[in-house]
Amino acid sequence: MPRRFQFLHGSGCQGLQTRVARDTGRDDGGVPVRIPDQLRDEILEKAGQNIVQLIGESVSLTKAGSTYKACCPFHTEKTPSFSVNPARGTWRCFGQCSEGGNVAKFFMRQKGIKFPEALEFLAGRVGVVIPNGETKEKKERKAMLQALAKAQTFFQNNLHENRNGARAYIDSRLTPSEVEKYGIGYAPKSGRALVEYLDKEGVPLWAAEKAGLIRREENEPYKDYFWGRVMFPIRDERGRVVAFAGRITDPKKTTLKYINSPETPLYKKTATLFGIDKAMEAVRETGEAYIVEGYLDAIAMQSAGILNTVATCGTAFTKDHAALLKRYCKRLNFIFDGDAAGRKALQKAILLALKEELAVTACLLPDDQDPDSYFRTGGTFNGIKSMTGLDYLSKAMKESGMEMSLTHQKLHRLERLERGLFYMAEQIPDVRKMLAKRGNLEELFSPELLPAIQEVIYNSATPRHTPVAQRMMETLARIEASLVIGSAAEPDIRNAMLKDVREALEEAGWKKPN
Repeated sequence: MPRRFQFLHGSGCQGLQTRVARDTGRDDGGVPVRIPDQLRDEILEKAGQNIVQLIGESVSLTKAGSTYKACCPFHTEKTPSFSVNPARGTWRCFGQCSEGGNVAKFFMRQKGIKFPEALEFLAGRVGVVIPNGETKEKKERKAMLQALAKAQTFFQNNLHENRNGARAYIDSRLTPSEVEKYGIGYAPKSGRALVEYLDKEGVPLWAAEKAGLIRREENEPYKDYFWGRVMFPIRDERGRVVAFAGRITDPKKTTLKYINSPETPLYKKTATLFGIDKAMEAVRETGEAYIVEGYLDAIAMQSAGILNTVATCGTAFTKDHAALLKRYCKRLNFIFDGDAAGRKALQKAILLALKEELAVTACLLPDDQDPDSYFRTGGTFNGIKSMTGLDYLSKAMKESGMEMSLTHQKLHRLERLERGLFYMAEQIPDVRKMLAKRGNLEELFSPELLPAIQEVIYNSATPRHTPVAQRMMETLARIEASLVIGSAAEPDIRNAMLKDVREALEEAGWKKPN
């Protein structure tokens, strides 16, 4: 079972990025709003006075003298090292994190938000009103988000009342708690039920139209965009509904199985990932993400404890998807359907992710299985074969009788080099010390460094002709063979490889000197 998927057993706390915008907040439409310094100070002061209550809502605090203590919420530990000081209005982890600060910084770390958003959150909790100063654009975005939120409630209520095929379909695929957790609903077949509901609720129909919920032809009345479908809300990173995916329940129908909301100012299908709101914390914690192809796949894997799982929204994995995930992690694990279409999509996704300088793993399901069917029938990672993205591409090309392109050959050779260096640094502390002493990682490509490494191996306690020593010497031979490729590689490939080598060596204990 891959170690990195487990959120509860992550490797520890990540450094907190705290580039602070001192005078801006964010309105309900996601557009920056200026917050005067005096108002900002008032929010922070009141939040500091209530720090125990605010942090205590998500962390089990125990009074210890004049402070409060708990196990740190940002890493796994048995002995409490997290402390809250109400007199100062601050918190600090005295354990693995070594982080601390005011209450705004706590929620920045916990929720994965920036300072302006933390201010907005705290203002709502301590009763400070932030003036909107809304522009036309802000008002439109706010109205669209409100229309989408109302629609989600409408669809969910309709599912509870539905006793036909939709309810039966949902019950056969999802648990009641999953239906509730993901806000799944049903769009009635009438074709105008949502229009009438939104109009009755006072939602501007122009906002609902701009949000992709309703539509109309010229001189015709409004009609619902979705009808007769199970509805999956698609949320952004902040948990706000920005679109929907609708699925038919009658297998005899020849219409598209899924349809998604049209693109709007809030929703771009090729840049949105289903489940990102629930996966974000685990993605940050583990430093990687699992990517699947379907909404039910993502729900099944998150329910199985693989919290850092997201799904594309009815489209192939794109550069925009990679850019979004790259902000939070460095490794992508693709687990696509085990059919021919899934394998073809996997090749394209791996190539794209590699070009974006992300580490990639291919997780291969048994033939004709998808993540939903696999994990819901008791499947575990022990039954899934995994390999590096480059190994998968090489294997797929050989099986199809294709020759690897020059770029693929370079990538593959350079990845082998990374593995070899990691192996040597892991086996011989002197190699790590030597690399740290020289300080310049790019010198790993210098022929002058090879004899020094060879000397360390020859003079180490490891007998020269043991399997371990032999493997090390083979590694050195690969390094020598890769020097020409390394110098000829495209700059982005070379930089990505150097980054991977650095991370591998750091995992093995090497630290770059100051």
